[in-house]
Amino acid sequence: MTSLRVLYAPRDIAGQPSTWARGMRALGVHAEVWSFGEPAFGIVPDRVWDADRLLAEPEYRWQVLDHAVRNFDVFHFQYGRSLLNAHEPLLPALWDLPLLRSLGKKVFMHWHGSDVRLRSVHMEREPDSYLKDAVVDEVRIHAMVEIARRHSDRMFVSTPGLLDYVPDAELVPLAIDAEAWRTERGPEPRVPVVVHLPSKRATKGSHLVDAALAPLHEEGVVEYRPLSGLSHSQVKAEFARADMIVDSLTIGDHGMVSVEGMACGAIAIAHVHERNRARVPGCPVVEAVGADLGDVVRRLAGDPDERARLRAESVAWVHKRHDLGTVARQLLDAYREPPVKVVADRPDWPVVEGRGRITALEAELSRLRQALGRQGDRAATVPPRSVRDRIEDIPRVHLLVRRLDGARKRARVKLVKMGALRKRS
Repeated sequence: MTSLRVLYAPRDIAGQPSTWARGMRALGVHAEVWSFGEPAFGIVPDRVWDADRLLAEPEYRWQVLDHAVRNFDVFHFQYGRSLLNAHEPLLPALWDLPLLRSLGKKVFMHWHGSDVRLRSVHMEREPDSYLKDAVVDEVRIHAMVEIARRHSDRMFVSTPGLLDYVPDAELVPLAIDAEAWRTERGPEPRVPVVVHLPSKRATKGSHLVDAALAPLHEEGVVEYRPLSGLSHSQVKAEFARADMIVDSLTIGDHGMVSVEGMACGAIAIAHVHERNRARVPGCPVVEAVGADLGDVVRRLAGDPDERARLRAESVAWVHKRHDLGTVARQLLDAYREPPVKVVADRPDWPVVEGRGRITALEAELSRLRQALGRQGDRAATVPPRSVRDRIEDIPRVHLLVRRLDGARKRARVKLVKMGALRKRS
């Protein structure tokens, strides 16, 4: 059998594509991770493409597409985005999926969270839902899922709760190099360390965590460490000394924080809805919501035997279910399945803008009305177009201006640093 060549794009979401790629290479499969724009959190993909040039230069987009088509057989996309759709101003969303299929490529779409959660559904099931005050364009989500469903070989989700929104997807557990996170543990401490490290505080219910654990910290029951803005190596160091790690209380699923914590031998605490626990029987994540988190942590702090049991169970769970080798083999089985035939006669492409697009247009209309003003009963003359408007009409000039502006900002930072060095010397 010919060896597959797998491309993960267009973003390295939560470092998962990089982890899958390492697992694939260990199985003898050629795999690369591409990022369109600079990645966050210190993640280093195999190739970074210039996001500004993708937007401004059709020739550059063609270069990306040509290189991808010539060198890869499997296209595994993330977060409802495909190879070029985010940088194509004229064609509809996910337009390149049927193009890739027509060229004999396998195409997969992987949903990770807020890209597919529906506020109306989440609010019914989660009283502390992080989407309570959010504006979610559900029309767009439905449309994007429908396009991906029609033109992908298969869809994946990263956590059990996402099956509520994409029930025909396959659950692919979050992947981790379990051995690299293994931590030697000593005797159970009298005062356990509890860490909370949210990617976004509003999303994870951090205000509930602070309210529950700050009093326990003041009592000396636990050492509570709320953290943020850490590099990947710093996260590993903090999790290695943590005894408990509090993940999300407002989503109903456990996330990567729980998996990394359990791999280190820490006890993961999160709210995992009973529907999602039923989908992964035996999950050792300790259940808690904002109202009872303090009681849960206090009980664990006073029961070292229970903590030791949970640690061992958690490490074994991660090695069995989440290790990159296990996940890579699951993905490879999917990649090797026969191609799925597209059953639609014609695309009848869904409109993805939805309510969010209407809201944006209404805001723009209001802004224009204010800019025009009124002269009695007659509308004022349209104000002249600014230099910026005229520059943005010419993509190459716009790109040049942005690059010059970036160079100017970098030069300013260097001058400030040099001035500070002179003062110290």
